[in-house]
Amino acid sequence: MTCQFCGKVRCVHGSPEDGRYALAAPRKVAQPATPEETPHSGTSLFQFVGLRDLECVLCRWVVPVGPYQAVLRFTHGMLRVKAGEAVEIRRGLPAGAVRFEIA
Repeated sequence: MTCQFCGKVRCVHGSPEDGRYALAAPRKVAQPATPEETPHSGTSLFQFVGLRDLECVLCRWVVPVGPYQAVLRFTHGMLRVKAGEAVEIRRGLPAGAVRFEIA
């Protein structure tokens, strides 16, 4: 008998007659921010996830840790600025530094 979840004859799911029968694990899908969680104007565009990863609060895109993290953060932030969803702030920061806030 073929498995109704994966289509194989022998699999980890077993069959309903066996005691080994288990449903497939549900997939985790990135969820957009709910109205209660929508960020307010003036909050930072990126937040920390874990120890060093940064996540966009609007689309949940994660900036991976690595040598290009600053470049990827800047590029994604500028896309949000051009779309009118964020603003860039350079005042009071060292040369070359940019902070992004939600518009």
